[in-house]
Formats: sequence, C-alpha cells, structure tokens
Amino acid sequence: MTESPFAPRVRRPDYEVAIIGAGPGGIAAAHLLRQKGIHDFVILERGDDFGGTWRDNHYPGLAVDIPTLWYQLSFAPNPHWTRLFAPGPEIQRYLQDTASDLGLYERLRANSEVVRQQWDDEAGIWRLEIRDRAPVTARFVISSVGGYVNAKQTVDLEGIEDFTGTILRPNAWDDDYDTKGKRIAVIGTGSSGVQITAALSAEAANLDVYQRTPAWVLPKIDFDIPPAMRRALRIPGVLPVVNAAGRLAMDLFMVAPIVHVFSRLPDRWLRRLMPLYDGWSRLLYRLLLRSVVEDPATRRKLVPRYGILAKRPVISSTFLPALNNPHTNLITTPIERITATGVRTTDGAEHPADLLVLATGYELWTDPETYRPDTILGARGFDLAEYYRAHGLRNYAGTAHPRLPNRWEIVGPLGFVGFAWPDYVETVAAHAVRIIDEARRRGAGVVAVGTDAFNSWNDLMRRRGRVAHVYYTKCAGLSTYFVNSQTDTVYYRPQTITGSRRFAHRSPLSDYQFSRTAAPSGRPAAHLKEISA
Repeated sequence: MTESPFAPRVRRPDYEVAIIGAGPGGIAAAHLLRQKGIHDFVILERGDDFGGTWRDNHYPGLAVDIPTLWYQLSFAPNPHWTRLFAPGPEIQRYLQDTASDLGLYERLRANSEVVRQQWDDEAGIWRLEIRDRAPVTARFVISSVGGYVNAKQTVDLEGIEDFTGTILRPNAWDDDYDTKGKRIAVIGTGSSGVQITAALSAEAANLDVYQRTPAWVLPKIDFDIPPAMRRALRIPGVLPVVNAAGRLAMDLFMVAPIVHVFSRLPDRWLRRLMPLYDGWSRLLYRLLLRSVVEDPATRRKLVPRYGILAKRPVISSTFLPALNNPHTNLITTPIERITATGVRTTDGAEHPADLLVLATGYELWTDPETYRPDTILGARGFDLAEYYRAHGLRNYAGTAHPRLPNRWEIVGPLGFVGFAWPDYVETVAAHAVRIIDEARRRGAGVVAVGTDAFNSWNDLMRRRGRVAHVYYTKCAGLSTYFVNSQTDTVYYRPQTITGSRRFAHRSPLSDYQFSRTAAPSGRPAAHLKEISA
C-alpha cells in the first residue's frame, strides 16, 4: 500500500478510496482517480463484471435511446459503433473493453454487495459491510450504484403468486427461455416494455400489451453506421467536436431557456403557456399515429393525456408498427388479477398467457422510499434515509451532504443534467475526485461540504427549478416519476451542461471544510435548512 499523506493520528484504512459500483460512473471515477495519481482504490461491485445496468439488462430488443455517439465516456471515444442507437450487448462490451484497457479489472472486487456504509467519527474512515464477506474500510467513498438498480420489489397485481407459467423481468431475463409461439403478456409500456413488445411481436403466437398510461413514443432515426462514417469518426478530434456540439445544442435549445429564461416568468404565465405547448405537441402526435397505426380505436388509446415532458419520452420506431400485427393487442382495461393461466381484466375477460413480462419500473434515486434506514450512516449517528424522509431529498451539487464526510454519490437527487448518462456521471465523478485530490494536497483526513454552502446551493436549485416544478405538478396532467411521494421534483438538476461541467472543475473550494483528524465542525442535521420545492 502506498504511503498515506495524512497525519499519523488518522488511522490507516484498507484503501484510500472505495468506489461502490462498476457501471459507467464507477469506471469514470476510477479513471479520474488515476489521472490524479491516486492508485490505492478498490471497486466494489455486487455483480460479476463491469457494466452496471447494461450487464443486468439483456432482454430482447434492448438498445440505447440516445445516439451512441453521445453515449460514451469522453476518455474512451469509440468510433466503431455499428448503429446510431447501439444495441445493449454492444454497449456492455464497450464498458468491459474500456475497463480492460484502463487496467481496472485488477481493482475490481466482484460479487461484493455493500449493504451498509457507516462513518467512523473517531477514526475518520468509512466502514463498509459486504454481504457474506469481510468488511472494507476506506478513507473516501464514491458511491456509484446508479439510478435504475433494483426493479420495484412489489408488483401491484393481485394473484401474481398464482400464475403457473413463466414470469420474467427486464433486469432478470432468462436468455434460454424460448418465446417463439408463446402467448405473452407484457405489463407496462415504459422503455423496456416498448422494446420487448417490438422485439417479440412477430414471433409470438399472441402478445397482449397492458397499458395503464399511454406513453409518448417518438420515432428513432436509427441506421447502420456506414464504413465511411466510421473512418471519419476515427479522425483525431472529430468525436470530441461531435460531443461538444450535442451539449451546446441541448443547452441552447432546451436547458438554458427553461433554467434561465422561463424561470423569470410569473407562475400564472407558465400555467397558460406550457399547456399550449403540450396541446401543439399532442396535435403533431395524433398525426404521427394516423400515419403509422392502422386501427382508429388503437390510435385513440395511444394518445397521452399528460404533457410531452412530464415523463421521459420513449424512443422507438418499431413499437407502434408492431401494434398492426393481428396477433398483438393493446389492452387498456385495468387488470383485476393474475390467474393461474393468465390475466383477468375488470370487464371479466380472461386473457391466457404462457409468459408474463413485468416491465413495471425500477426504484429511483429520486424517491425517499428507495433509501433504507440504517444503511448509510454519517457523522454523529446521522441516517441519510431518515433525513430524506423528514426534510426531503437535498444535497450539494447532486453529490455531497454535510453529515456524510469524505463521501460523494455519482447519482443523487437534483443531480442529472444533460441528456447522456455517461457524460453526466463523468461530470459528477470529476467533482468528487477533485475534492479528494484537494484533501490529499492539504493533508486533510476529513472533508465535508459546509452547511451554508449546502443551503445556498439548494436555494439556488429551488429558484432555477421553479419552471420544471410548476410544469410537473400543475400543468403536466399526470403524477409521474419526476414527482416523488413528497411532491418534490428532484430528478433533473436545473443547470446547463456547460455550467455543470464548469462547476465540476471550478466550484469554490471554500464550500468544503477540510480538517486533519476530527469531523468538520458542521452543525447538526436539525440546523440544515428545510427547503420546500
């Protein structure tokens, strides 16, 4: 182990840095640590390999919903993508290859699920409990567990335990199960449900799609990337320019107007203007449905009742045409219960099925219920889950909390910015690694964001996020995952991509408190200002 720069009174842990999670965020954090000359780290992963959600999800039809040229880490540009929207297995191979090229497999501890994180005030270290393995201690923790990690534990379907056929989930797909000629029921029309439906429609004997809420399904302009385009992408500097252009376009045409222009308008204006935008979008969507879906009754079922930005639109050019298949049925009558042989709807109809696909969603980082008590414990007995339940989901820059010293999370409330997940997690990882490096430079054993900076940041986010909050809660017409159980809207970080990247590298170091041995003199959690959305 390399010599520690910290004072002798600070106890030496097993590792200087522990990264929890081996998805894109974990890979980015590890690479950035090495760039700063920090080599004493471990990557703790509950699965058996790198890849995160792309390792766990391998259902039929899986593909990215962002053009792949923007869905990659900046330090690992890939000019060899086969399609503009790459299939899931190709993205998984990209992440594995990136980890291998960076020499990260030697730092990976696979099948090591962290079940508890506890800060030791006296020693100034984190103690990480690993399921069925010895605990690990680390000076710093970067939690990169992702945003869509666990499928919802409970499914609100009576009788599910009575079903005698096969039940599959998108993140637990059995690749050996033969779907050809089967009677299939897909429950849910989010991204995974739409992709699975489109992939299985042609080969199923019968496929029933159970839709509770119609989604905005927008066309995916996808194609094989031709050899000439791949050669052009291999030219040095081309891919960085393409990525920069994408960020700039997103900022200019969407993020900046919402965050910096519309946020200055009175609420009464917003409540009038935004429904007009949704109405125009709905008119255009009806024209799209008319051109693609043959049956008028099916078209009427597919028109969303909520605003186009109230949920993330589903990107697919194959789902709507699949509904023209005579053996594929869109069912909007509510499900009464699951029976031994299929699905019974509230109209009394019995729908036989051999396979149930439960595409019913995931636990999200924006829901207070996702955080379990007694799993993330900070300074002076602080419990993150209890704090979130009492005061709402708040942190600093989507990553840090005053009562969690030496810890950052890559995916946190009010954190997501931009439109490409790898770009987002790399940005947050850069902030965390910068502060760790600064602590080492100062010889500080403990660092935590100050409570004044924490409160000021959340005040700023509340002001800048006002447009989104008004839209999601007053205009959208539907309660979605963008609004959590506390009616907070903490999915998106109301900041431009350019601004977030600048912040990651140039944020005021004075926002943090650095000390050698004792925990920073932050005020107790009760003094952290409660900020309503």
